[in-house]
Amino acid sequence: MAVIDLGYRFHPEHEGHLWVNPEPERGDIHGWDFVEDDETLEYNGPLEDSQYMRDHHAFIVGEVISVAPNCPIMALRVGYERQESWAEAINYAVEKGANILIIPHGVLTVDPEDGHTPLFYRGTDFTYPVERRDVHEALDKAYLSGCLTFMGTADNRGRRVAAAFPALDSVIAVGSTNREGKPADIACSSEYTEVAAPGGQRSSPEPHDHVWSTGGANNFVPMDGGCMAAGFAGAVAALVWSRFPNLENNQIRQVLRNTARGKGWNPYLGHGILDAYRAVRLTDDELTQKIKVKPRSAALKGVGDNLLLEVDVENVGVFDVERALVVAYNGDPLKPADRRGNMKRPVILKTRQVGHTIVKVSGFESAKSWIGLTESGPLRELYVQAFPLDLGAPLNVDTVRIPTRSLKDRSGAGTTERLNNQYGH
Repeated sequence: MAVIDLGYRFHPEHEGHLWVNPEPERGDIHGWDFVEDDETLEYNGPLEDSQYMRDHHAFIVGEVISVAPNCPIMALRVGYERQESWAEAINYAVEKGANILIIPHGVLTVDPEDGHTPLFYRGTDFTYPVERRDVHEALDKAYLSGCLTFMGTADNRGRRVAAAFPALDSVIAVGSTNREGKPADIACSSEYTEVAAPGGQRSSPEPHDHVWSTGGANNFVPMDGGCMAAGFAGAVAALVWSRFPNLENNQIRQVLRNTARGKGWNPYLGHGILDAYRAVRLTDDELTQKIKVKPRSAALKGVGDNLLLEVDVENVGVFDVERALVVAYNGDPLKPADRRGNMKRPVILKTRQVGHTIVKVSGFESAKSWIGLTESGPLRELYVQAFPLDLGAPLNVDTVRIPTRSLKDRSGAGTTERLNNQYGH
């Protein structure tokens, strides 16, 4: 785990939790200061050396310790006054073996006049920091190297706004919740919010409505913000990854997203609030892609001269199925339609495909599929078969009989027969 922030100070609660470099080359025992190019790590820059600057980095480290206490934490300092420091810190973390990167503060376009003050603080809203192509490349490299990177969605002003780097495919953007499990007053709305974690309710006078952690002066302090949410999210990822060490980063990402507590996706909380307890309790049977047809959902609909079969397909595994093939048959596809046929004298098809479609089904979710039927005549026996097409997908095939009686009134009251596919289950 690497926490990449603006300046770290040691807290006694961090004892024994910091990463120890097995081969330090220049004093980089627990991390490195990429602004001063030394091992000091403490903030020393043009901004006021305030309590915020003293506490923030240590705060995130404390969050990680509270959730994943056995995860060694690498402290890396970056700063706006030395723009190269961000990419250098990311690359260093990857090189030294970090699996998870937490970057609480945003990488922002700076004022060209002084070279360190973000335009955001001089009245210009978030822009893509075009001078920071190196950061974009470093984040992509980290993900392709097997890492996960966590950032807050944007600022802490409770508005709809986009920031460039959290929106990258290589970054997990984390929304902020309050103690009631709702979007915090600081939470931003964005189209790329993936999951959510506690960020604190800034306007509340109640102490317990804020996030508390270790400060940088042997103290404990409250804070609120997307930074706090990103810290918790990265820590949950560390906990889950320690439970399932053989999973790849994209699989851990799906576990986090698909076990989150939420109903659908929304721009404040993404797919929901991270649920560490549910994630670490996944069984081997759930750590897969597994497609099931829901026969009681089936319905026939006429659209003009076309007949559509509507049927829901469920993924009872945690991993997303990007492409599931759903095929409709007139007849049982797993039994011979006429045993008199052979290779020399084949029988004209009696069991026929009558349509198919391809759908995406996220982990632990259902997707509605629409199959345009190619035959308008009577359906002798209607069957639906579904299976994943993804590269490396397990051979899970589900074949279901749907009596046509249950299709007429959409009641789903007819009996169905689930077939045991000997080559699939």
